[in-house]
Amino acid sequence: MIRMLLLITALVLAMWFGPLLVNHAGYVKVVAGSLVFETTLLGLALLVLALSAALWLLAFVLRKLLRLQHVSFNFLRWRRQRKAQQAYELGVQAYAKQQWQLASQHLAKACADDFMLQEKHLLAAYAAFYAGNSRQAQQHVDALADDSDSRDFVQADLMLQQGQAAQACVLLAGKVHADTEDKGLGQLYLYALQQAGQWQQLLQLVPAALKQHWFDKDKWAQQRFNIYPAAISQLSQQQRFDETADYWQNLPAKERKSTAANVGRAWAMAQSGQHEAAEKLLLSQLQLAELPQLLPYIRQIPLGKSVLKLRKQAQKWLHEHSSNGYLYALLAYLAQQEGEIEQAELAWHKALQYEPSLKA
Repeated sequence: MIRMLLLITALVLAMWFGPLLVNHAGYVKVVAGSLVFETTLLGLALLVLALSAALWLLAFVLRKLLRLQHVSFNFLRWRRQRKAQQAYELGVQAYAKQQWQLASQHLAKACADDFMLQEKHLLAAYAAFYAGNSRQAQQHVDALADDSDSRDFVQADLMLQQGQAAQACVLLAGKVHADTEDKGLGQLYLYALQQAGQWQQLLQLVPAALKQHWFDKDKWAQQRFNIYPAAISQLSQQQRFDETADYWQNLPAKERKSTAANVGRAWAMAQSGQHEAAEKLLLSQLQLAELPQLLPYIRQIPLGKSVLKLRKQAQKWLHEHSSNGYLYALLAYLAQQEGEIEQAELAWHKALQYEPSLKA
């Protein structure tokens, strides 16, 4: 809008002063020693405009020439940058194809150039690790900035992939807190605590995960099953699960009353010999839609022969959903609990027929 106003103003001034200058051309005379320069006022204005354009053009040409000269003086540097860029492109392509040795070699060469250096070291660390060169992977990790979340993430992730969950927890404990907004780092810390079996610390971290939205709604629904059944079961076995403790009371009521948490309670009851109470609690929580998530944990609960009511419920659902592989898997588990091995094998065969992704 401002440009339009300026243009209109310039046109108005030109229309106003143009005829005036033509009709009253004026006279300019410049004497410098033996040199005499005479022209009209309009001619002088045009001459100044032409000189300005010539100076601008001369400056433009000089800049181009100087730039070419700069390239020629730094030819070796330019060549090194070009080779590093080509290595980076080849390294990323090899990384995408999971050709780890080749990716590691190319990405190591790409680090010779400072452009996107942190990202290059990040990819190179993983490529070297997957290629079996842990020492080189650590060198790339050490090259990352000390205060970088990426460095902490890669370091902890590589520890986890080497079975060093406790060490990863120690590293991340000082990096992840209630105000951590880095979702990847928060998710990794929760996973590390699971792998290390540090269930109480994990439950203490759940409010931060919810507050900072480390997981979206759908993923958190699955995370509940990854956390609560094993946490409650393991803590109960260690005589450390207490529903009045702060780590549990600080959880939102929705979490404490979730199906996943109640599966954990049923698991703990069954382990303490309260088989009928465990079956009753499971029956009150069992939902057909959640069975794919529930089944891996239910199959670990030692119900013994207290499975009659669960069996009736499963058979009722099976009348309406005769091709549901998860229901057959549930029946196989219930038959196994009662010692009916042949029936359990038949039901499991049927489960695999309808749901080949099930694991024994």
